[in-house]
Amino acid sequence: MRIQYYFSGLLLCFAITLSGQNSSSRDIPEVVEKNFSKKFPRAENVSWDKIDTNYKVDCFFNGRGTYVEFAPSGKWVLTVTDLDVDNLHPLIESYLTEHFKKDKIVVFEQAVSADKKDYFYVQIAHEDKNREEPWFIELFFDKTGNIEQVKTPEGFKDLTIVGIDDPNNQTPAQVIDEWQKKFPKAEEIKWTRKETQGDSIPYYFVGTFIFKEQRTRAKFNPDGRWFETRTEFLEKELYEPVLQYIEENHWFDELKIAEKVTTSDRQDYYYVKLERLQKGQTRPYVFELFFDKMGKLTKAIRDQELKNQFLLTVDVPPLVAKKFNSRFANASDVKWETREGNWVSHFIYRNEVTVAEFSDTTWVSTIVEQDIKNLYAPIQRTLDNDYSDYKVIYAEKTTRIDHKDFYYIELISKKKKEGDQKLGLFFDKTGKLKKDS
Repeated sequence: MRIQYYFSGLLLCFAITLSGQNSSSRDIPEVVEKNFSKKFPRAENVSWDKIDTNYKVDCFFNGRGTYVEFAPSGKWVLTVTDLDVDNLHPLIESYLTEHFKKDKIVVFEQAVSADKKDYFYVQIAHEDKNREEPWFIELFFDKTGNIEQVKTPEGFKDLTIVGIDDPNNQTPAQVIDEWQKKFPKAEEIKWTRKETQGDSIPYYFVGTFIFKEQRTRAKFNPDGRWFETRTEFLEKELYEPVLQYIEENHWFDELKIAEKVTTSDRQDYYYVKLERLQKGQTRPYVFELFFDKMGKLTKAIRDQELKNQFLLTVDVPPLVAKKFNSRFANASDVKWETREGNWVSHFIYRNEVTVAEFSDTTWVSTIVEQDIKNLYAPIQRTLDNDYSDYKVIYAEKTTRIDHKDFYYIELISKKKKEGDQKLGLFFDKTGKLKKDS
């Protein structure tokens, strides 16, 4: 994309005539004057002129030098406004600092046009020890602050400008226009292009910016269609049901990300990422929690070591609930989660910690935590004979629909060893150690 700039032979760095002729002495159409007065009330030092077929006016408006252009029909075409050099757009300031650090900024202007091809203009003075006068270089940036075009004076040495020839750095005008409509007055915009795995849309554009004082990311298709926004929140700013869940279940974990995700299909949700670093760990445990728009937890992704912690409260299909109630009558503290398409319940049954898994219609398996002081006798004998240097720290029994039941025993060394300090052993339903586990 390249911006087409409006100047009709004039330099963008225009001089405003402070004592210009009164517009009544010019052949200015009444509709042009009327629309100008309506769009720029109380403009001062107004000076009119004609550029080709259009009418242009230099003036002061809201204390700033302003150039405005109108078509003969009275339709507004363009406004160029002087801006403070000390208040550059962040991306423009970063670009100039990196590539023109030693040069002086002479002019900084913003152009807003009826066709929405808005841009920023910067003129810099480049000192040359071989010349008395500096070289004046003109740089044009798009409305988001990305470099678009550079004009150098005749005779000036070739200048390599980073950014204007990088196709991956260009965001389509329709994407930028839709972004501006959806997020007016957003600041500090940065665009990136993301590749996809799909065939229909090979890539999309992500804008990262500040909107209403919140860090925001918005995704757009190449044709400009918006499809997702992620807005970051501080913990105290979260939706009350989400905040309550975190305070009750994760008060000791560190909140890393909290976002509200708004989608074009209206399947909005909240996303929370937390970390827990425990003594002896080389990396933290990670929790990713998903809440629906009402604040109800719908999905949790967590480390395998924590699979029995922080469970979901989900709506269970009636048939699954019926199967569960018939098999585990009087179960207490029941919580549900989904796992690879199945329904998994965690509960207390007959005073034992129990986990049961169901498909949509059928019981699949049950895991019951075992008393490590009262293990199945054949297992205990094996442990006494072959693993006397270890102590049992956890035991469970798994009963399966295919009758391939087994026991799982976890042990830890009683003394320092060169080998494994922790072991996990599997035994079949008769208590025989499974060597191939």
